[in-house]
Amino acid sequence: MENTVRTQILELGDFTFESGETLPGIRLAYETYGTLNEKKDNALLLFHALTGSHHAHGYNDDLPEAGSFWRPENFEGWWNLMIGPGKPLDTDKYFIICINYLGSCYGSSGPADLAPDGEPWGSRFPMVNANDQARAQIKVLDHFGIDRFYMVGPSLGGMISLCVANLWPERIKSVIIIGSGYKPQIDHLLCGFEQVLAIEQDSAYQAGRYALSAPPLHGLALARIICHKLFTYQRGLAKRARKGVADSKGMLTWYKPRRNTESYMLHQGTKFALRFDANAYIRIIELWTGFDFAAFSGLGDIDAAFKRLAEHKIPFMLFSISTDCCFTPRSVSLFHRRLLKNGVDSRYKCIRSMKGHDSFLLEPELYQKEIADYLNR
Repeated sequence: MENTVRTQILELGDFTFESGETLPGIRLAYETYGTLNEKKDNALLLFHALTGSHHAHGYNDDLPEAGSFWRPENFEGWWNLMIGPGKPLDTDKYFIICINYLGSCYGSSGPADLAPDGEPWGSRFPMVNANDQARAQIKVLDHFGIDRFYMVGPSLGGMISLCVANLWPERIKSVIIIGSGYKPQIDHLLCGFEQVLAIEQDSAYQAGRYALSAPPLHGLALARIICHKLFTYQRGLAKRARKGVADSKGMLTWYKPRRNTESYMLHQGTKFALRFDANAYIRIIELWTGFDFAAFSGLGDIDAAFKRLAEHKIPFMLFSISTDCCFTPRSVSLFHRRLLKNGVDSRYKCIRSMKGHDSFLLEPELYQKEIADYLNR
């Protein structure tokens, strides 16, 4: 098939997490688009969102490391409209690297992988924070001998990009952050705990030591339904959902969906439960809810952390989404103003959309001109 891409694997060997735990045989899955030039100064590190993958561009129907989690809905790159010749992330100009997060289930090491005892790591796999992710991702850049690079971080990726910029400020050319912030809001924390509770309450979860052939599908589906409310623009949900009412897909005993919104949520939840691992999902949720840039910077103060970025003259471009209830326009605007207050070269744009937080995935064309202009600047 035209524009077929294949995942590459980088073996890291032993990896020590910030918790102090060390695991052997850690690997990272990644894809690259474009060509690294002789000076190695055209690299762009692209981060993926919460439950996304490193497969951002092209067509990839073969990822053995992900097992049964790699399903047809994963085959098309999640940012095809943004990446390619002449597009904002122009593969004629940039060498783009997108890396699957450690602890996920799409090729990088995670809870679904086998431990030395032959059983899945399951709940024994360490929690992974944003500094862990930053230290893992930089190893791929080092593998290519890349010293300086651009970064684009949507959603959760924006948080991790802040940690990369903090740990290696001298290596960063510029940062674009979409729908993200420097600390989650209280509703994120509560929503995250609700999702963990939903998974824990599924009898199949078995304290995270379930067989991969018998996962806690009901709990994971419910967790996704809880989370999906934050990612969509709820006032437009009834119009967005397909008309009519579908069956309960085995999720319910006697209650039958009566509204298209109920069918829509069930569809989203059950579809997700087949393409993701429950233990991996808990790791990724904790990665989001446990993020605090002031603490991860090692300075304990957000203004001091931003001043450090300003000292290294790292420019930022922030995007908010008008209907985003994860990171509202107000919170992203405050983020922008706080960067400016501390001397950071920051620009800000609010994208008008009716599709909520997921707008950058569902309608990337709204971001094309602004991103292209900023990178060309």
